[in-house]
Amino acid sequence: MAFFKKMLARVGIGNIDLDTQFHTEEFIPGEIVEGVIIAKGGSVEQKVDRIYFQIMTEYVKPVETDSNRDGRVEVRMQKENVVVANILLGESLIFAPGQTIEIPFDFVLPHETPISIGVSPIWVRTGMDIDNAIDPSDRDDIEVLAHPHVAVIFEALEELGFHLHKAENEYYPQANYHLPFIQNFEFIPYQNGEYRSSVDEVELIFYPDEDGVEIILEFDRKTRGFKGLMADMLDLDESRERYYFDAEELEEGAESVADRFREIFDELLEA
Repeated sequence: MAFFKKMLARVGIGNIDLDTQFHTEEFIPGEIVEGVIIAKGGSVEQKVDRIYFQIMTEYVKPVETDSNRDGRVEVRMQKENVVVANILLGESLIFAPGQTIEIPFDFVLPHETPISIGVSPIWVRTGMDIDNAIDPSDRDDIEVLAHPHVAVIFEALEELGFHLHKAENEYYPQANYHLPFIQNFEFIPYQNGEYRSSVDEVELIFYPDEDGVEIILEFDRKTRGFKGLMADMLDLDESRERYYFDAEELEEGAESVADRFREIFDELLEA
């Protein structure tokens, strides 16, 4: 009978059962997440070699296909799951049959965790490595709020008459960045905004850290007349620049940050 139970555990039947419970209702990058894992042993004794969390999300990626008979290449958007961060919780734990163990935890949610804006879900996968058995896991979807340093940038753009139009995780590999995607935020001016007649849209990518936020800003001017139309066709009306807002500057508030953006936008419009 013991041998039969071990064989069942190897295919996931009678294996350890996991339930991750978070004490935190609001998840903010850079801040501490606390909770407890309630793990119940299965039908046989099992040794856990490693307990870990994976912060996960998904992004869209263009994929080429040769589906047309004339040989033309089509591009379709495909969703890919990605691990944002691996967090080791503990090692070497033995579960007796039916034993319930509560494992408290705390960890810092990585700064690069996307914000829960748009259509891309974010979740935490709790996992255990067990020899000769299917590794048990638990998935918990989470709502991630903007870090205060990022939130003040949203407020500053709102003050300048822009509103968030679209947010999406997009495939964007970079040599100096370990993730294959970015979260792209697209802002457009309100009809009564101060840049309604000069700006089509502003796209932002955030790279927050402990000391502030680096942004990549793509600035799309409105086209006027034939020259403007040609510039639009050749993408000459777009500018992409990098800027850094340090923590001290961001903590001065939305009005001060809006003034900095106003200077940036005016310089780009004059260029």
